Amino acid sequence: MLYNSYMDDEITPLLDQIIDAAKTRGMTQAELAEKAGISPVGLSKARHRGDLRTSTLARLAAAVDLELTLTPARKRQRAAEAIRAGNFFKLKEGED
Repeated sequence: MLYNSYMDDEITPLLDQIIDAAKTRGMTQAELAEKAGISPVGLSKARHRGDLRTSTLARLAAAVDLELTLTPARKRQRAAEAIRAGNFFKLKEGED
């Protein structure tokens, strides 16, 4: 059960970001799904379950000119903290 909860927490924000990018480009969710080669119902189910194959997620991202990347968690966390504190541009290169 822990795994499913983790997947929900990780996949849902990515899907939301992709769908927001589609909306910005004037695409509906149905158009996004079809462009990525999945059914609109499949996209809807994936959003509600928070579970999706990586290959499908990559196709959805590519449909709106995005790509999947991995970022070291510590750097992402430090960047978020620096942004909140207003110190983002004060981080030194190579600091983890």
